[in-house]
Formats: sequence, C-alpha cells, structure tokens
Amino acid sequence: MSDIFRSSAHIHTSFCDGKNTPEEMVLRAIELGFVSLGFSGHGNSVYDPVCMSKENELLYRQEVLRLQDVYADRLEIILGIEHEAIAPYPDFPYAFMIESVHSILKDGKQYYIDYDFDHMVEAAEGCGDVYKYCEKYFQTCEKAYRDTPAQIAGHFDLVTKFNERHPVIDETDPRYLEPAMAALEAGVKKGLVFEINTGAIARGYRTTPYPAPVFLKRLKELGARVMVNSDCHDAAYLACSYEEARQYLLACGFDSVVRLRRHGLEEIQL
Repeated sequence: MSDIFRSSAHIHTSFCDGKNTPEEMVLRAIELGFVSLGFSGHGNSVYDPVCMSKENELLYRQEVLRLQDVYADRLEIILGIEHEAIAPYPDFPYAFMIESVHSILKDGKQYYIDYDFDHMVEAAEGCGDVYKYCEKYFQTCEKAYRDTPAQIAGHFDLVTKFNERHPVIDETDPRYLEPAMAALEAGVKKGLVFEINTGAIARGYRTTPYPAPVFLKRLKELGARVMVNSDCHDAAYLACSYEEARQYLLACGFDSVVRLRRHGLEEIQL
C-alpha cells in the first residue's frame, strides 16, 4: 500500500452490500495505519436493490457514531452516505455524501448500470444503442451534479465497468466522450471532488481505476480536486491498488490529492 493516502471515504458494510461489519472495517483500517475512514452506506431508496433498509440505515448511523467514540484516539471515523442520483436526498445531516449513478430511467423503466453485462446489454437496447445508453447515463450524472448537496462524485465512468472483458463501447468515440465531458465539467463547476475509485479492480472487473486517463487529464486541466477511494465491500481490499492509483495519477499530471478528515478535506502531495 502507498504510505500516502491512508484513508478511504467510500466504504460499504454488512448494513448494505458489504461483507464486513463497520467495526471489522475499522480494525482493518487501524491495522493498515489509516488516519481516517469514511463510511458511505447505500442510502435507503426504492431505486437501489442493495441499499440499506430504513431500519438498517438507522442502525448504521448509531453504530458508526458509536465507533467514532470507541476508537477516537486511534482513527478518525466519519459518518457519510452514498446517494443514488435518481432518489430523494436523506433528511439526516451526514458529515459527507457521495453522489453516484448506479441506474438510469428511460421511458419509465429503470436500468441498472453496474449489475452485470447482460443488464448492460438490455439497457443499451432499451435506450436505442450503446452510445445512447452512455449518453443517458452521463446526462443523469450531469443533472445530479448540478443539483446535489454532495461533496464527492463517485466512480464517474461506471458505465464502462464491463468494457475490459466485453469491449462494446469505443471510449474514444465522440458519442461517448461528448456527454461524458459535459457531465464532468458540470461536476467541476459545482466544486465536486472526483474520486479515483479502485473498487472494480478489487472485484475483478477492471485493471485500472475509474475514471479513465482522458477524464483525469481533463480534470487536471480544469483544476479539479481528486481523492483516492477503494469503494471497499471487503476489508481484505480496503487499500486495494493504492500504489497503482498513485502512479496512475502522476502519469495524468497530478501532484496532489485530497483525503477526508474530520475537519474537512486535507491536501496531500503525491
């Protein structure tokens, strides 16, 4: 693991679709020498099949706040949530929020972006073709970024999750890039921090983080802030590919990132 980051603000636990309890995640973070850990369970929503139930969301908040006190002298623990872009926003004042698009609505039907490749094919057919599907995804991102109270944009180009194994999207095609860049620029204008997300590497779908270099280089040109998150669903991968992410950022022109702390965002040099 790179000694630089020692943090993740994108963590899922057994309260939603993660493998481990929050305390198991905390103990793993301490073992790795983390300085901070931001929990970001999937907020309750009819649009998200892996979200926390209303009951679990309440228990999740109580448990993370308990752990804040228990481990206060060993780790900064921050209570956040990952919001599904097409869902209502939570009433609870979470310390931070990740804005993510996991599904789109087209002609009244919901299509999941990252469920599996077959669902992606169905979504592309429902939208007309794969590029109209990508356009709908990025239009959903763009609207979400303009409206969101969140601080972080999650896995920006999630729509390419299956593209290494099943290359059906030409990621250099203007039909893909133009709506993507419009969404990215909307997020930068809103002041969102874009995450470099290594979660799909841990789960075997990709060999590189989100977002792709073309987007990272544009983020650098626009002066955007970025952070490294593991999108962890299994404590064994809490710092997955962090050194690779550092090299990836350096290759795209970045010399610093931010990480989440209790007092806010802290800039660190690469």
